[in-house]
Amino acid sequence: MTDINPIGQDGKSGKRGDRVSDFDFLTGSWRVHHRRLNERLAGNHDWIEFEGKCVMQKILGGAGNMDENLLDFPAGAYRAVTLRTYDAAKKQWSIWWIDGRNPSHLDPPVVGGFKDGVGTFYADDTFKGKPIRIRFLWTNLTTKPRWEQAFSDDGGKSWETNWIMEFVRVPTSARTCCPVVELRQYTLVPNGREALIALFEREFIETQEATGMIVIGQFRDLNNPDRFVWLRGFSDMDARAAQLQEFYGGPVWKAHHDAANATMIDSDNVLLLRPTSPTSGFQLENANRAPLGSTMQREGLLVATIYHLGKTKGAAFATFFERELQQHLTKAGISVLASFVTETHPNTFPRLPVREDANVFVWFARFPDREAYDKCAAAVGESMRQREVTTKLAELTKGQSEVLLLSPTPRSLL
Repeated sequence: MTDINPIGQDGKSGKRGDRVSDFDFLTGSWRVHHRRLNERLAGNHDWIEFEGKCVMQKILGGAGNMDENLLDFPAGAYRAVTLRTYDAAKKQWSIWWIDGRNPSHLDPPVVGGFKDGVGTFYADDTFKGKPIRIRFLWTNLTTKPRWEQAFSDDGGKSWETNWIMEFVRVPTSARTCCPVVELRQYTLVPNGREALIALFEREFIETQEATGMIVIGQFRDLNNPDRFVWLRGFSDMDARAAQLQEFYGGPVWKAHHDAANATMIDSDNVLLLRPTSPTSGFQLENANRAPLGSTMQREGLLVATIYHLGKTKGAAFATFFERELQQHLTKAGISVLASFVTETHPNTFPRLPVREDANVFVWFARFPDREAYDKCAAAVGESMRQREVTTKLAELTKGQSEVLLLSPTPRSLL
């Protein structure tokens, strides 16, 4: 076999006999374009196309790997996990696909390996009660990785390709954000919002980001003329402590904190959040901030929906959201931009309070305008009317959800 990665475990070039580096090409974060045959082994030629995300990491000390996938399927987004392990004695890989909609079911693994830059893997299974042969192919490993699945119902004499994934790497330099996020809602003095926005966008964006944090977005709350909402992100809780100390102990905040505080009645309504999965945070690689001094009115509407969970665990609600609730959003034409649950780590910067008693699930979506949002919201209500999902939602949450209609300020990154 030809090695795909000629770098050995010791960092020196050379052939690897154990082949555990075969899947190193897939390590990291990817955007995925899916093409899936509408019906399999039925003479069908209609393909469904949709987008997805994938994050792959090594496990078992390098003897295996796994990736988490988000599939934005038209009938409802869902998650899946691929688990791969390497048998050094047999010199072959085994691959399992775990569908998040039915995580207790495990299909037989496909088994195989790589030769001359192509990965080929096979399994025997059944489809609609009939025996079939399954084949996975990995090609274009060093440029634009491509995965294909094919079925054969004649023992491998002929094959029908029914699923294709094309992977585009998310650059490591891309601005993807963030493992820790603050959602900050400030109640301001009457007519104080515009003064704070002007000050914030002139003095508090670049100076905060110089410490390493990311100012994700600033917004006017359309339902409350005296509320300013903003988001910022951090790589972890320790970095958050150091970066906040650097900014709030620095000269810019010292020079302008009196003016900023003069606009505020309450700045303690802060939710500390973490993404529900490695792929559910804000994707900022294509986001561009308007230059300093920009006053151009921004189009679009960001909507944040906050569910208060009571005693429900965030992970349990996230599963319900993806399996049951999100299909109604998709049906109504709503694409979930990002989703989060409460970060339970103690506040590492007590000088700035957070709502430590909060237990929430927050998801974000973008709309062209308020009219488009109202139309989609009505469609969701109609889709969920007299459905069990409505009862389940009420059981898992406490009180009314909060819906923030957020209009981005001129220099908001989102």
